[in-house]
Amino acid sequence: MKRYLPLFLLAILLLVLGLTARLWLPVFLDFVGANSELIQGLEALVQLVLLAGGALLAVLGYRRIRQPAPATTTTVDTGGGAYVGGSVSTNGGDWTGRDSIVTGGGNITSIRVERDLVIQTAGELAKRASPAAGDPDALRRATETYLTYLLDRHRYLQLKGMGVHDRIPLQLPLLDLYVPLRARLEMPAGETWQRHLRLAGRPLEPAEADAGDLALSSRLGEPIPVLDLLAKNEGLIVLGDPGAGKTTFLKVLALQLALGRGERLGIGERLPLLASLADYAGALSGDPDLRLDRFIAGAYKASGLDLPMDEMVGDALAHGRALLLLDGLDEVRQAGLRHRVVERVMDFCTGQQRRGNKFVLTSRIVGYRAVRPTRQDGLAECTLVDFDDQEIEAFVSRWTATLERQAQGDTAISAADARRERQDLLDTVQRNPAVRRLAANPLLLTMLAMMKRQGVALPERRVQLYHQAVETLISSWNRARGMGRQAPSRELDPVATIGVLAPLALWIHQESPGVGLVTEWALRQKLEEIYRGQGAADPPAAAGQFLRDIPAETGLLLARGEGQYGFIHLTFEEYLAAVGIAALGQVDLRPVTGFLSQHVGDPVWREASLLTVGYLGIVQRRPLAAGEVAAALATERPGPPGEAVVLAGEAVLDAWPDGVTAACKETVVAALVETMQAAAVPPPLRLRAGDALGRLGDPRRGVGLVQGVEPPLPDIDWVAIPAGPFTMGSAENDDMAYNFERPAHQVDLRLFYMARYPVTNAQFRPFVEGDGYDNPDYWTAEGWAWRNGAEADLSPIQDVRDEDWKRRYAEWLARRPKERRDRPWYWDDLDLSTP
Repeated sequence: MKRYLPLFLLAILLLVLGLTARLWLPVFLDFVGANSELIQGLEALVQLVLLAGGALLAVLGYRRIRQPAPATTTTVDTGGGAYVGGSVSTNGGDWTGRDSIVTGGGNITSIRVERDLVIQTAGELAKRASPAAGDPDALRRATETYLTYLLDRHRYLQLKGMGVHDRIPLQLPLLDLYVPLRARLEMPAGETWQRHLRLAGRPLEPAEADAGDLALSSRLGEPIPVLDLLAKNEGLIVLGDPGAGKTTFLKVLALQLALGRGERLGIGERLPLLASLADYAGALSGDPDLRLDRFIAGAYKASGLDLPMDEMVGDALAHGRALLLLDGLDEVRQAGLRHRVVERVMDFCTGQQRRGNKFVLTSRIVGYRAVRPTRQDGLAECTLVDFDDQEIEAFVSRWTATLERQAQGDTAISAADARRERQDLLDTVQRNPAVRRLAANPLLLTMLAMMKRQGVALPERRVQLYHQAVETLISSWNRARGMGRQAPSRELDPVATIGVLAPLALWIHQESPGVGLVTEWALRQKLEEIYRGQGAADPPAAAGQFLRDIPAETGLLLARGEGQYGFIHLTFEEYLAAVGIAALGQVDLRPVTGFLSQHVGDPVWREASLLTVGYLGIVQRRPLAAGEVAAALATERPGPPGEAVVLAGEAVLDAWPDGVTAACKETVVAALVETMQAAAVPPPLRLRAGDALGRLGDPRRGVGLVQGVEPPLPDIDWVAIPAGPFTMGSAENDDMAYNFERPAHQVDLRLFYMARYPVTNAQFRPFVEGDGYDNPDYWTAEGWAWRNGAEADLSPIQDVRDEDWKRRYAEWLARRPKERRDRPWYWDDLDLSTP
């Protein structure tokens, strides 16, 4: 019932009674015995009161309908989250929550994130304002609007330009996903550490570790959280390769400060001022004397913020409570203009540091070296390091939890799905070294996670990931990644660019195997040769333009120290080299097979060879061609014994079922069976052959399941053991034997049967996926008790003398609670659970 309906009913009743009072009131008064002149007066008075009261109530009721209900406050204990199966109406009031409302349809409705914290932060900043700044209330309101703008602008992870798209619009809160970055203040000069250091997904090269007078390259330092470096220094220059997280770090700082978390970060409550140095360079071209603070204020006004930005910025700087977040020094293309930007920024920031202000400046290493400012007190330089395994795991955990909450709400089902997705994604990353190398870069890890969500089978279909990543870096990401950046100087065509990068990567992989560095002179000569072969009108000019465009616009090929170039990741070099090998077979596939045959058994070429077959079959969608190449390797068998067959098996495993033909698979499987049993093949290689065979489907009797039988049953190859005497036990002098194994003695055995092979995982799977762990008929009494949560019986190991081993064994058992006793402990380990 509507809340205003009773009021209307009452008003109508009173009006009816008033209009009919002459009819019913005299009867009523006669009934009670009232019979005098007073009756006439009371009759008129009652009629007047009722008519007036009814009219008044009618007016009040009408006005109430026209007005919205006042906002109410209702406290709901959701235990940390809530799933809303439909719409939520606040009737004009505010809904205060952490990040978002997740509706049953999977859409995200943006709300004022932590609005109360924004108001509080703006109030605290306004309290410290100078009287000269004007009206404190006006300044507080302007600050509140500005901080809210920052939240609205940077609250969600920027997925635009990554080349991946989800079924629903994704709004993933950046602060929920962010994993803190670490950096090194210095680089090592020693040889030992150079072999292990990785910066932004690539090994540190000798040229980078030996850069003359750069303090950047002087000594080894342990990775330090970047936030700690900012807390300890007035100025911080953050260096890193593309996708290392430089811009995201600045956005996170802005969001945290907008929410009043500066004290928690160790930098105090400050006004965050985000700015693009490429845009500042453009403004300096028109106004050489433009100060940085005036540019920042003007840039926000130009973006549509109708606020007194000059007063707000000036007051924050005057009171030492500003944090300048200056992004993308390397994106200032002209070296002379970049020099001027550095001079203007450093002059301005040096003066502002004395007042207590802080600043952060980001740049790629390549764009920074030539304009590095003079070292000064309070200024630190750091270079971002890769995500390690722990940080990758942290990102994956946050990613899957946030994604499932958005898709399904904050429910037990979404939490369970997130845990499953998390383990699947981590297995994907760790199973393949090339994928693991990419996952060390935050940008590429995000792309990997997005593609995994879209159903791309990784790492088997990693060639799709590399293809997408390369095209994205060439085309869309550089245009979409930043905060109001200048457009690229030239639009790069992905097809034409890859047409040059592929033969170039193949040449670098040949010239500098395992290192991937070539001199600028040799690189330019090779580029001229490639452009000459493509019929370019002016090969030297085309080569020069390529060297200007590719490092600046894509970050795929970068300067590595003085006079040397290399790919940002070895993985990209291997992938593009594979594209170059595949290009050899546009008319006849024999050049492809011949090239791969020359490098069979060479670890440097293994990944490029696998990706060649994958590129032919999956990216180019030529399964006949890919199958022909793999089958040729399996039948011709170049190189050391077994190497070509195992390479073909692993290539088919990556490409099956869409990337190679069934006939190719049959040929390769037969070769794997032979290789796995060949005495001439080294045991480690035979193990790899068996692993590939198990995943592709081992056709031998006794290792799989009986075909055509439901429910599935193991296909056991029984071998008869004839009756006769048998020596059982151990000799008395055997120190390794247990007491119950002595002495050796002869027993007579009857005829019995033994399986030719141990039970395989494929044969045990029906037991696990059937009722094997739920049917007590298959268990001993002690085993069934353990299955249902009882502590394990450790008495059989009491005689073991190794106390440390017994302790670790007991701890291992304790890590298997009841809910994890429904399958073998290794069942979800991809390395141990091969068929």
